[in-house]
Amino acid sequence: MSVSMSAASAPRQFTIASYNTLNLFDNIDDPDKKDEGTKPKSAESEAALAEVIRTSEADVIALQEVENIEILKQFRDQQGLAKEYPHVVLVEGNDKRGIDVALLSKHPIESVVSHKDTRFPVPGEKEDGHFLRDLLQADVTMPGNYPVRIFVAHLASKMGGERSDILREAEAKAAREIIKRETATFPNQSYVVLGDFNDTPDSPSVKALTTEDRSGWALQDTFAEQPEAVSYPTREKTAEKWGYKKIDHILASPALAELATESRVHHHPKDEVASDHWMVSTTFTLPQSA
Repeated sequence: MSVSMSAASAPRQFTIASYNTLNLFDNIDDPDKKDEGTKPKSAESEAALAEVIRTSEADVIALQEVENIEILKQFRDQQGLAKEYPHVVLVEGNDKRGIDVALLSKHPIESVVSHKDTRFPVPGEKEDGHFLRDLLQADVTMPGNYPVRIFVAHLASKMGGERSDILREAEAKAAREIIKRETATFPNQSYVVLGDFNDTPDSPSVKALTTEDRSGWALQDTFAEQPEAVSYPTREKTAEKWGYKKIDHILASPALAELATESRVHHHPKDEVASDHWMVSTTFTLPQSA
């Protein structure tokens, strides 16, 4: 006779993922954005994108390169994801082309804060800069009644050369200070910053978040034990030029990182139709006493 695991003894797990959707755009010309040069995704690409999301079974997914909340909800509803992911957040950011960061969640999203208007110094610039997109902050109560504060990032691309490198590091340093401030009293000290950092784990921008500062603060890379992981596989010439491999990251607070039980890059037969990035995720498991 088989005995099923009781709800009380079953592991309480949740999975947090990040996925660059590659231009999830509508077909409407926004006069305030330079979006006319970006075509909407094809029906085939949207279907593939939805399949990657569906099969991930992630509790919360941080998204990048979404044009607006309307197209995100339309995509979710038309692809049959609304029941599974009823909660959506997107705040219009600073990107001139109109790409924003967003959250899809199985669980209610609370205390949403945009940091798009935060100003910070950028070396070599006379005036303070800002996040090219946003640093989106939100709280989600995960299974097991466990609150996690989430920060979604999409740092400057390498398209701008050395200036972009400088700005990307400045963005990361600004994100560090914001995260430190916004989590100082957060319950259980469980928080995570994730998204498309447009740089590798050994880069100055990522190290600005994973190397201890003078106060001893640092985030932990949940993929640290997978140095060969790749999340940006499809543009081989670009990858060779810029050293792109693992540029999508999930960086967790020490308290949350202790709960990490699996980090993986999601592979699907149609993932290259869906996007030029692969989804990354980390699963966290709460101890039975929590």
